[in-house]
Amino acid sequence: MLKQELKEVSTAMEQDTNIPVSVTVESEIQMGDDAERHHTHTDGTLIHKGSATYLQYKEVIEGAGSVNNVIKITNDGILILRSGSVSMKQKFLIGQTTKGMYDSPYGQLWMETTTDKMNFRYNQQKKEGDLLLSYGLVLQGEDTGKHTIKIAFQGAKA
Repeated sequence: MLKQELKEVSTAMEQDTNIPVSVTVESEIQMGDDAERHHTHTDGTLIHKGSATYLQYKEVIEGAGSVNNVIKITNDGILILRSGSVSMKQKFLIGQTTKGMYDSPYGQLWMETTTDKMNFRYNQQKKEGDLLLSYGLVLQGEDTGKHTIKIAFQGAKA
């Protein structure tokens, strides 16, 4: 089902105007006094379709391989779809706990996210924006701490 949804999103994206963007992803996992940080820079595509905005980019996960990411942003919430060496479908709703699955080379894990912050800004004239997502994550019944993802993007230089 996830592959079909990703195919539908990709097909819908091909029919709309795509804006090539440069994407910077910063993630932090806070567990007690310990923090783990990751920083990625890649190319992506920003798509506006109806009332939804999509940000699509590819990342390489060390030891796992390539992953395609599609982030759907609407007034209702954020949906993250991942496919490739790992796959995931997770909805983020402010103040709510949502359930999803995470498939990795090591097996399938169930997950619950409780979203406490979500902010999306986009300046159409400058073709730049950012997304902030902060949530608690329980993976296979284990609390994995407080996760924060900051994504900044800007129109790619021609």
